[in-house]
Amino acid sequence: MHLVQVAPYVTYPPRLGGDHRTHGLVKEFPEFDDVVERFCQGGSPAMYKSFDFRREVDIADGYTEYRHLHPLHELLKAPMLLGYPNVFQSQALKIASDGLGRMLDDADVVLAREPWQTPFVLDQVGDETPVVFSSHNVETERFGDIDQPVFESWFEERVDALERTSVEGADAIVCTSERDADVYREKYDPGGPILVAPNGTYEDDLREHHPDSRGAARVRQRYEIPEEATVCLFMGSDYKPNVEAANAVVDVAREFDDESERVHFLVMGSVGNALDDSGLPENVTVTGYVEDDFEAHFDAADIALNPMQSGGGTNIKLIDYFARSLPVISTPFGVRGTRVTDGDHVLVAKLDGYPDAIARLADKPPERAELGDAARRLAADEYTWEASSRALREFVVDEFGPF
Repeated sequence: MHLVQVAPYVTYPPRLGGDHRTHGLVKEFPEFDDVVERFCQGGSPAMYKSFDFRREVDIADGYTEYRHLHPLHELLKAPMLLGYPNVFQSQALKIASDGLGRMLDDADVVLAREPWQTPFVLDQVGDETPVVFSSHNVETERFGDIDQPVFESWFEERVDALERTSVEGADAIVCTSERDADVYREKYDPGGPILVAPNGTYEDDLREHHPDSRGAARVRQRYEIPEEATVCLFMGSDYKPNVEAANAVVDVAREFDDESERVHFLVMGSVGNALDDSGLPENVTVTGYVEDDFEAHFDAADIALNPMQSGGGTNIKLIDYFARSLPVISTPFGVRGTRVTDGDHVLVAKLDGYPDAIARLADKPPERAELGDAARRLAADEYTWEASSRALREFVVDEFGPF
């Protein structure tokens, strides 16, 4: 099979949750001797920061990422910096899409990520080439309340039009949860079958928690965390729902400000860039983006926090916590679309219940270990990218093969 994947920006190596889903859904295809080509429309901030201007990246045998770097692509992404959706990508492809035409001509199947480029792809391929719409979120929900002073209604209407065209025009859909699939069925008239391939973690990341490791000790020492403190970890990128959650973590930390020797809060990732350093309590450490000792930060933590209150799709960080055998305290919204059981795999609490939940787990290491082990087993059984990728390939072959 020759699969062409169309993505709105550079994906590999994956850094953000969307990148991991883009890569994760196709990573197993080369194991079946399939060819995977990914067309990336422009760069990413991480790519420009590292001066990685390669046009082609060989990820594995038969798996290549092609980067079409063009000023127009970057210019039309500018509204995203203000919180607007990525609605101009199809228009940009009409002007600048060198290389994509050849890929679409060679493709047996096209996998188009999100609704921003899918309408262009649908217009370009012939009737004999199936297009699978790869949904990461229900975008009309994600951007249903843009809360911007200018052109808010126009952007909301445009998102709805793009998503409708993608859902109704594609030959099949792959989405993150059964709930998202139901929303598509109720809101639109899907043009083909729907596969639910949940977000996940990589099999190589499934591991036991090692709080006594040298790496964990090194991380605690680096941030001057008291040796006996219970460490609560939140990680995320600089993305509005994550910023909202990180501020909630800071609010919870203030509840323990007089017990800073007992409970410490570690905010990991670029989400920390959006926090006001001057107003942070002493028991909060903001790490910024972490490359060195990444896994050791998980070992240094005793509890993972998932206080998400908004966003789309299912929560990738939740499964990443599970993979590292960390006990998780999550809001009800944070476990949406997953098959978790409160008290067995995770503790579910509203934000005002977080201090009590943290205090409970801080005093019960055996309960923490039991929750973390059960969560890792659930991730291994149901939430790996490898399993979702194999399921997607089987779905494509069953619906459109043989190739």
